[in-house]
Amino acid sequence: MENPIQYPEPPSQLKEKRWWKSIGFLGPGIIIASVSIGNGETVFASRGGAIFGYAILWCFFLGILLKGAQIYSSARYMLLSGEHPMQSWTMLPGPRAWFPIGLLFITAICLPFLLASLSLSVGSLISWILDSGGDKDISVRLWSTALIAVAAVFSWRQGYKRLERTQMIVVAILLICILAAAIACQPNISALFKGLLIPSIPAYKDWIHTTYPSIAGKSAWIEIVSYIGIIGGGLPAYIGYFSFLREKQWGLFEKQAIFRNSTQSGFAPFDTSNDNLSRGRTWLKAIKIDVSGSFLAVFIFSAAFMVLGSVILHESHQIPDKLDLLSHQESFLTSLHPSLLVLYRIGIFTAIGGTLFATFDVWTKSVYEGLLPVMKSESSIDSAKLKRGLIAITSIIGIGVIWLGRVWEPFSNPVSLVQIPAMLGGTIGCGAWCFGVAWADRRNLPAELQMKPLLFISLLISGTTLLTFGVIGMYFKFFA
Repeated sequence: MENPIQYPEPPSQLKEKRWWKSIGFLGPGIIIASVSIGNGETVFASRGGAIFGYAILWCFFLGILLKGAQIYSSARYMLLSGEHPMQSWTMLPGPRAWFPIGLLFITAICLPFLLASLSLSVGSLISWILDSGGDKDISVRLWSTALIAVAAVFSWRQGYKRLERTQMIVVAILLICILAAAIACQPNISALFKGLLIPSIPAYKDWIHTTYPSIAGKSAWIEIVSYIGIIGGGLPAYIGYFSFLREKQWGLFEKQAIFRNSTQSGFAPFDTSNDNLSRGRTWLKAIKIDVSGSFLAVFIFSAAFMVLGSVILHESHQIPDKLDLLSHQESFLTSLHPSLLVLYRIGIFTAIGGTLFATFDVWTKSVYEGLLPVMKSESSIDSAKLKRGLIAITSIIGIGVIWLGRVWEPFSNPVSLVQIPAMLGGTIGCGAWCFGVAWADRRNLPAELQMKPLLFISLLISGTTLLTFGVIGMYFKFFA
């Protein structure tokens, strides 16, 4: 008979009743926050405020709540069972591993579009700063291509950690200034709370029809679903997040990295003694700190960028769009003091450029975790070869997408490129994921460790809502 699952003794910090004693466990969730900074706050939050004012703050808050429930429930399951959720889904009825393979397929579609849009964002920033004249479209695409090439070469043999600390410092300074600017601009508090608490699909203002007809010509649903999908991240980051969670060696991962406890007949037995159950529940405090802290940070900074977009860009009739994704936002800091222009440019370049350089490391972990359930053992996957193959394929396709936008209108706008992974990986894929975690929880965990009704129902609501928004967004983008 198999030895029952027993949890190691948690560290003393997790046993403290005062939550701030456990703040050191805020770690893997920073990945979610940093990915969101790349396109979420800087572009889409400020774009949402510029187009709709305060009225769409609710969708950023909703996205954070839905994905927070998704990630916490998933991390909870992994910490208690030892299994990545995708491993457990190999036991779903039907062809083996059809569900994790399907999610990996969605992720694979998203990657080149995310790479192209990220590089175009930074490329437009460089072209704007240098302002060398000539054809701006070609200049931006050349810089974007060069950035992908540099990121690929840099990532080929080494990781991102060398830049990580510098990026965190510069971005932290930038975001503190953004928060200060959001407070200093004296937002309309009543309108802000109304936008937060009362969901609505606002109509485009007359000036948008006049100045930005390409935006006004599309359904507002496309914008709304894109905000929900992009804020907080999506499948390309989330699948890899659990790999970083494993590396922290919390709970069962203290002695073993990868578990395959699911079988056709059930799951490995658990020690259901009070002492063991107490240890397992105590370990959950680590992911509560990590998930809640990272998602709270994402929402605060999303709200700050959206408020600045509402107060400054909406009033001046400026929208981040096409190849002017980041130039308008300079006024967020120059409104405080003209000298902060340099900080904005360095900070934005560091934030989004750092995300671009980190993507290959994060995506390699995501693809690795997606492939692991269909492999007989982890030793059958060569991580180095996988990373280089991923770099080569996504770089070639991503550069192709960049230049296809030169001649094909649907790919000409980086915002349109981001909307595809936002809807596929950020809403539809995440919604399906929620139902998978709910199934795994009830199938594999003992009753004493299963989600309480409130969390379980919240997870089902999150899955239903994300799927519904995703389908609505895809319909209006491709069929309406």
